[in-house]
Amino acid sequence: MNLIIDIGNTFIKLAIYEDDTLRFLQRYKKVRVSDINDIRKKYPFEKAILSSVRRSHPYFIQHLQKNYHLSILSHKTKVPVTLSYKTPKTLGLDRLAAVVGAVAAYPNKKILVIDIGTCMTYDYVDDKKVYHGGNISPGIELRLNAMHDYTSSLPLVKRKKHEDILGKSTTRAIQNGAVWGVKLEIERFIESLTKKYGRLIVILTGGDAIYFGDWLDSKIFVSPNLVLDGLNHILNRNQ
Repeated sequence: MNLIIDIGNTFIKLAIYEDDTLRFLQRYKKVRVSDINDIRKKYPFEKAILSSVRRSHPYFIQHLQKNYHLSILSHKTKVPVTLSYKTPKTLGLDRLAAVVGAVAAYPNKKILVIDIGTCMTYDYVDDKKVYHGGNISPGIELRLNAMHDYTSSLPLVKRKKHEDILGKSTTRAIQNGAVWGVKLEIERFIESLTKKYGRLIVILTGGDAIYFGDWLDSKIFVSPNLVLDGLNHILNRNQ
């Protein structure tokens, strides 16, 4: 069994895989050593892999390094894709892991991975497993917070989908700007890449993948745990 650790901007995800099967998944705001010990009582892992978008690692990582075989994903880690990226050191490790998960799930296909979380990332890999890069833009909550924080009069509102694309109040206008803005951005990006590269497999992942999965006009696959799948694949490959 493998312990998979994905440290994002907001949450820490801990997962257990047995071979390629996900056996356990939990999101945490903060992870303690006791949480790791409780997981291991039920799932006796010996190896783990870490992907983090944060600059510093929490204390429980030291515990894993001391007691288990821990791999820390970096731009130097061997992965089954070729990077056509000018600054591999700055490539988000969650983006890299998601691409690996996508290639493992859909071999020999042109794939667009869209990860919708605090930020939205778009990543394209071709049918020869060459990663060509992508884009980064703000997610829904970031858009809502920014409109409130960087203006003097716009209120902070909660996200909500509305069928009418035109807001009839300031609250609805802000909600539509954020939610419809994300929807239209995704659809237009899919359209542009399809026109440039041909037919694509489009995979939605991340915290808001399900939220948008059945609302988009484009044909997509929803895989909320794609980053975790990719990390498990990388760990197995490097054992």
